[in-house]
Amino acid sequence: MRIFSPKHQKLVNQCYPSGRTPDKKPKSSETSYLLYYVSSRRSKLEKVSTYLVKRTNVDLNHRRVGNVAVTLEIMHDIVEHCKENLNIFVKDFLNITIKILTNNNFNNDSSIIELVERTFASICRNVDGAMSGGDAEFIKLYSSFEKLYFDVAREILDNDDLLLKGCIDISYTTDLASNPQINHFLPRSVIYALEKFIERNPRYSALDLGTPTDQNITKSLSKVQTRTAALDDIYNTNADLSVKTLQAYFTTTETDKLTLAIKALLDFLQRSPNKDLLQFICNGIPVQLRYIVVVLLIRHLTDPGTKADPIISLRLISSLLVSDVSIVGLSIMDMMRKILKYQLDNLANVNVVNQCRKTIADLNNKIYYRGQTADMLFELELKLQSTKDESERAVLIEDVDELLTHMGKPCVGLELFLNLAPFMDSNGKLKLFDAVDDRFSGGNLLSQLFGMINGMENAVDQKVLMHLVFQKYKSLALLSGLNYFTENVEEPTRAYYLYHWEAATFLKMNNYKAQVDLRCKNQTLFNKDELIGFYSDEKINKYSQKGTQILVSNPHNLSTSDLFSDLHPQRMNNFAEVNGYNRDSMNGTFSGNDSTRASITRSLNGNGPADLLSWRGIKSSAPKVTDLKRAISSPKKNIAARSNTMRGSQSVKSKVTNITFLLNELRNNDDGNTSHIMQPDEDRPSVLDRNDVDTSSSTRVTPPPTRQDYSEANLSNVDQEKFQDAQEEVDLTNSTNGIAA
Repeated sequence: MRIFSPKHQKLVNQCYPSGRTPDKKPKSSETSYLLYYVSSRRSKLEKVSTYLVKRTNVDLNHRRVGNVAVTLEIMHDIVEHCKENLNIFVKDFLNITIKILTNNNFNNDSSIIELVERTFASICRNVDGAMSGGDAEFIKLYSSFEKLYFDVAREILDNDDLLLKGCIDISYTTDLASNPQINHFLPRSVIYALEKFIERNPRYSALDLGTPTDQNITKSLSKVQTRTAALDDIYNTNADLSVKTLQAYFTTTETDKLTLAIKALLDFLQRSPNKDLLQFICNGIPVQLRYIVVVLLIRHLTDPGTKADPIISLRLISSLLVSDVSIVGLSIMDMMRKILKYQLDNLANVNVVNQCRKTIADLNNKIYYRGQTADMLFELELKLQSTKDESERAVLIEDVDELLTHMGKPCVGLELFLNLAPFMDSNGKLKLFDAVDDRFSGGNLLSQLFGMINGMENAVDQKVLMHLVFQKYKSLALLSGLNYFTENVEEPTRAYYLYHWEAATFLKMNNYKAQVDLRCKNQTLFNKDELIGFYSDEKINKYSQKGTQILVSNPHNLSTSDLFSDLHPQRMNNFAEVNGYNRDSMNGTFSGNDSTRASITRSLNGNGPADLLSWRGIKSSAPKVTDLKRAISSPKKNIAARSNTMRGSQSVKSKVTNITFLLNELRNNDDGNTSHIMQPDEDRPSVLDRNDVDTSSSTRVTPPPTRQDYSEANLSNVDQEKFQDAQEEVDLTNSTNGIAA
């Protein structure tokens, strides 16, 4: 026996009470002084840990259970008080715990193993990432301890609580997931926790993959919903250890650890699929990271290395999408493309194809933006356009039908409908049209819609679709259909009479409807004069102005803005006055002399009043630079020669006025006063010379002057200036006073 011993050994030995009882505790005062000693002298830590290893070997050999328990208590306290210097003694401490676990005289004692777990937990909570990620000796000792601990807890002690506590301890280790040498303990711990959880909660052990896909997918992210208790709702400190273990792995923001945990969960669900278990755990995952679950489930489909059942994976995706689990950051279109590709790659497997179709429809249950459904249908349209395989087309068409079946609110544009409709049968066209919203889509699209209806073979579906068009677009359908069927139908068709019958019903004009029935019976068409009669009285038909404009205008010069924009009140009045019309207030019909019909005919040929011409029709007579030069330099008595340059739509007049303004500014620049030059305001109403307006009004009924008229204009009495180029200064002689066009 040594008489003299080093101080650190004395301090350690003084912590052990005398006797051989197994329930010893370290002396409190001596232990406190030992902790002060090692914390104030960093160099003594290594000596203390080395001595503890030697003393433990002796106690193990002599089966001193009480002393081993005291040693484990001292080790725990040193770790907690000297955590910043853990790398000095942690390897010695792991060696001590490993020796205890391998000693058959101690590894069957649950009280000793509990102290081992407590010491290991303090090590895991305080170890840094540098050691767990790069210290080879520590990694080897850590791995050895975990294997031994799980074997002891499961096989020797069969203690579930100790097993779960060890799983929780592993989750505390920093950067463990990034180390491929030891990160396999994470999924292993998750599997242990899941097994114990379903043992204690049998409702999650049953095979259940039912998905409520019959509900309309109209949920909103802002909608408040109730749900059952989930992993994130359990905060009780006395909660089941299996729940605490799951929380340790799934309520984290460490993406590496969370990804490994989710992979373990999905592997477990492949063996024991249960949608409630998936939703229970997903509710505990931070909301911004829940999308990882769906991404990994999709990867089960696309990764050839996995042996997962695709039906189970797809059903788990669907169950999660239709549940009340909030998921943000999910790329719906990326998910859809991957599922769609997998579906088309497995056309031979009918079950996979059908389940993919249901999952694609369930993807739309999570609405993240307004046009999401339209984008999904557009993706299907692109696939239909690009493939020539009939079997693939049949599958894609059924995908469209499934998506439409579970759609709630109409949100599809008319253009997308027209692109998808050729691939659908008559019944599919009707279902697709129900998904079209009533937003204004433009006259061209409506004309295409009527053209498609005109080409339908099924009479019943044709009639239903025509009725739906009027229900959805109302006056837009009336005017666009009038324009289409008047100009594009030369022989009697079923759609022609369906349109006029719906138009008569919409206008509530019984005489119109009676004429439609008569025309249908005789298989004859309306002429324009007869249709003008139905649009002649504003009291009976409030769309008379626009309808008459459509009927008397040249169809090639009629633009969409002319068709649907609100007309100015004086526009039709000017038209009636110019063409000699007088409204009969009693019968609502037009009356006039023989020139009236000639004037209408002239209007239909594109030679009528300028007010009836759109920009498309007046574009050919837009003024050129030479015309502007001639117009500015001509005298007022010859101003009629340039009336054609000042007639037309508002946009043409604005362009003329702006160019005139610029020329005037260039003229003023000659006087050296350039400070007032500014950019002309495009938003202001254009201003014309009063004489221009008077002349334009007086000549409105005459055909526009030909190009020869310009060449014969008398310019001899005017001092013409020579224009060398477009930027040369000019002398403007016209009046600056004008009226708004």
